[in-house]
Amino acid sequence: MIASEAGLVRQTLSGEVPSIVLRSNLTAMVLIGYLPIAHWYLRNWSSARIEELKAGFALQDDVHVPKGITLTLAGFVSWLAFFVLFLIVPDPELRGFQPSNWNLLLAVSVVANALIGWWMGKFSFELIWTASYLSQMAKRLPEVNLLDADSFEPFARQGVQSALLIIILMSITGHMVFRPDSVIIGASVFGAIMLVLTVTALVLPVRGIHRRIQAHKREELALLRAQIRQQKVKLLIGSDQITDNIIVLLAMEARIERVSEWPFDIGSLSRFSFYLLLGFGSWVGAALVERLLNSAL
Repeated sequence: MIASEAGLVRQTLSGEVPSIVLRSNLTAMVLIGYLPIAHWYLRNWSSARIEELKAGFALQDDVHVPKGITLTLAGFVSWLAFFVLFLIVPDPELRGFQPSNWNLLLAVSVVANALIGWWMGKFSFELIWTASYLSQMAKRLPEVNLLDADSFEPFARQGVQSALLIIILMSITGHMVFRPDSVIIGASVFGAIMLVLTVTALVLPVRGIHRRIQAHKREELALLRAQIRQQKVKLLIGSDQITDNIIVLLAMEARIERVSEWPFDIGSLSRFSFYLLLGFGSWVGAALVERLLNSAL
């Protein structure tokens, strides 16, 4: 693969091959290294968040990762999709697969797409599986204390960290979406999937706890307002104790109303916004580099 890249560099510098081909192959090499690392971080972060929730809410649960056979199947399906999108769709007549057209570059492309597709499938499936698992885990929490926002923090952290892994992936591959050649179809589909995965990674882990907070908040406000109505009738008596009670109830009502129904705090949202800006910034940087390369070559 290194020898092939060296040959591509020479061909690109001589003008025989467009710079986009070289950048595509370099991107593939980066992805082959990044995806296993991202998968490792995802698994470790997910396990840490689950352990935090188990310790904080005294839950008994030994399942942390999806089954190996399921991950293998996800990897195979993704490999097949990559093969079709990036090798079959751009070359519907399969000219590149005719024996007379076989070369080292084609072999490298096939191997690279196989590895990227395999790891992308495993990574994406585990991300969605873990997010769904945390969402379901929220339903099993014994209680929800609206005034203890820190207890919900593992859900938000999982969402932000998972989204970060996808944003880095988008930063690496973003320039491919604007390819002018026949690979644009596969690259565009891949880019759309990345956007969907980013939203899924951020929102799905917190969906379950969001619904628990929303329902519990509604119940507590209804209870408080019923008590306030009862105390309001007794105010005519002029009892100081009743006055103190209704003040406490009104203060509690205001406090509960201010509780966010999503577990994200300002810090989490700020970090996610920063990561997102970095991703878009890398796209702009890649476009500028491409223009510089094209003008230089």
